[in-house]
Amino acid sequence: MTAIKPNKRAKGTGTVFRVPSDPALPVQYWKASLELPERDGKRRRKQIRRKTKGLVEAELNKQRRLLVDQGDISTSGETFGKWAEYWFREFVVKNNRPKTAANYRSSLNNHIIPALGKKRLDQITPAHIRQMHTAIVGKGLASTTALFAHNVLTASLTDAMREGRIQKNPATLTRAPRKSPAKLAILTGDHGVQVLRTVLTAPDDATPADRLGSRWAAALLTGARQGELIGLELDRVTDVLDLSWQLQRLTWLHGCDDPCGRKRGTDCPARKLDSPADWEHRHVEGGLWLSRPKSDAGWRIIPLVEPLRSIILERVRVAATEPNTHGFVWTADPKRDKHGRVQPLDGSPIDPSRDNAEWHRVLERAGVPSVRLHDARHTTATLLQKARVPMSVRMRILGHGSAAMVEHYTDVDDGQIESGMTALSALLPFTDPQL
Repeated sequence: MTAIKPNKRAKGTGTVFRVPSDPALPVQYWKASLELPERDGKRRRKQIRRKTKGLVEAELNKQRRLLVDQGDISTSGETFGKWAEYWFREFVVKNNRPKTAANYRSSLNNHIIPALGKKRLDQITPAHIRQMHTAIVGKGLASTTALFAHNVLTASLTDAMREGRIQKNPATLTRAPRKSPAKLAILTGDHGVQVLRTVLTAPDDATPADRLGSRWAAALLTGARQGELIGLELDRVTDVLDLSWQLQRLTWLHGCDDPCGRKRGTDCPARKLDSPADWEHRHVEGGLWLSRPKSDAGWRIIPLVEPLRSIILERVRVAATEPNTHGFVWTADPKRDKHGRVQPLDGSPIDPSRDNAEWHRVLERAGVPSVRLHDARHTTATLLQKARVPMSVRMRILGHGSAAMVEHYTDVDDGQIESGMTALSALLPFTDPQL
């Protein structure tokens, strides 16, 4: 005769018992087991352990109330640090471009994990998160850094909740840090003209004009992003600039199953670059890659009008006579060896960090304020506005995109964009392409 199995304890009930169970032996601790809803057909219990019976009963009652309020509670003792590693590997890397993933990793490593890594995932509170905000700002970092960390944490805990690791997201219950007003440094239109004169005009008969002066002219007269210009290929220059790719430096990851002993991923013999399946990219060399813009608004065609047209076409002509392994419009300036001797041009792509450094040297030579290279886009935007170019056309030229402007995009044609570029050029106090 088949034995009748006892019924399972009902959900929400629990029992308290001592360890060891033999009353003749001294008690070591008390334990409680709380029945939870099944998941995937498997029985689940919340285990509680305390030094005294009173403490374990109090915690049991607390967990019962949570179970009633939330419908379920976590059984995990997983720390946030452990979850963050899993989340980054399985969620961030597989769903974001490498540059975005690197920004997430930096925020996790530098701010979030140091503050919350050792805390249990299900015990993080709004107070803990506010302490993280305070710690970030206390380092003298910008409020935007704290806000970004808050957003990364919110995304991480949202996925933890979806996975059933926690029952609620404390980050959504916490006020995000307020963003301080940005003190944006920009180049005025007059500053932009001074930069153009500096890089496109030879200072004297014995000194040639800046070899890459056209690169800075393109930045100021199109508002194109750094990667779009240093990644511009010769076959994408005709009567227009085809800004459909951008050059980026990305970080290699370790691809070895066992630690290879090398600190940097770039030195790993099995190095790899994790990316989502739909990310379109081309390897150039080393850590430099060409990738598609993030949005449709970023993928655009800019008509070439004077004086930029002649400036760019002259650069294309010269580039065809130089070493140019990858076919870029602009290549790196000659390098120096360890003795300081100038080496021949080798056709290397321009590294973004060297490009930034050269931009600041150009500004110093021009005698204008030092601003970020990205802020040159604001100068272009200011000139377009001054030329009374419609907002929808300005956004198409600069590659800006927002839901509010979608309807405007449908009415902007290539002729309007060319007219906008012509209006911008008309503001310049010169017509000679050579300045």
